[in-house]
Amino acid sequence: MDLLAERGSLTVSELAAQFPDLVASGISKHLMALRATGLVTAARQGRHQLYTIDADAMSRALVPWLARYETYWAGALTRLREAAVEPDGGDAGTL
Repeated sequence: MDLLAERGSLTVSELAAQFPDLVASGISKHLMALRATGLVTAARQGRHQLYTIDADAMSRALVPWLARYETYWAGALTRLREAAVEPDGGDAGTL
């Protein structure tokens, strides 16, 4: 997923080149599972499948999960914002 996020679309061969200790068939099976969940899409490019992250599906999957933990990091961000404001009401810097 990180490689797809960084580089956009990749084939199984391009992904496999980044993991020399793994076989391409294992990477392909992993991609099939991600495709079955809708997190990645595949488009034919000649003889190869080009895999891409489905941003909408990723958002639908992550938003509820992130919302569950928002109370933990929202308070920290509020405290950071308050610490950045000088006592006279001016900003100590831009965040």
